[in-house]
Amino acid sequence: MKNLSTILSSLALIGVIYLLIQNNNASSASGESQTKEMPAKSAGELRLAYVNTDSLVAKYEYHQDLKVKLEGRAKNIEADLARKSKAFQENITILEQQAVNMSPQQIQQAQAELQQKQQELMMYRDEQSQALAMEEQELTLLLKEDMDELLDSLKVEMGYDFIFSFDPTSSVLAANPEWDITDIVVEGLNKTYATKKGEKE
Repeated sequence: MKNLSTILSSLALIGVIYLLIQNNNASSASGESQTKEMPAKSAGELRLAYVNTDSLVAKYEYHQDLKVKLEGRAKNIEADLARKSKAFQENITILEQQAVNMSPQQIQQAQAELQQKQQELMMYRDEQSQALAMEEQELTLLLKEDMDELLDSLKVEMGYDFIFSFDPTSSVLAANPEWDITDIVVEGLNKTYATKKGEKE
């Protein structure tokens, strides 16, 4: 079933590209030039654009700021876990040194306490990892909302029928650079971010 869906999607994409090539050939023959401003759309014409997500991520200032923030959080968690782990190892060393002067009951109690501390340390690690993952997910959703809002606006303003994502993992293997609106999207996103940042300050 998945293969059928993939094949149908590929055929649809090939059909769209064929129509675009035909439209471009017709425009070239009549001496019309294609620009980002786009003249009025004729009946049956499809307009496509794409965003290079790798370039967008590298140039979008909000994404870069969030990336630095998350990396800082991850480093703090890692340092805290290292400190707690070191303290736990020191407790084990102390117990090993004192064991010769302790009764079996004292040793058993100390081992139970260490086991409890180990479980607490593992729980802390899991909780912090989960919290960081949730924070990353929330920030990704915020970025997507900003992107969707801008793309919806561009779609109406420029008359695009489809806006694709183009990156090494996408199903689009190659694209005409004239359809690349990455810089326009980045400029719009950075402008919006600068405005919001200014309002907060």
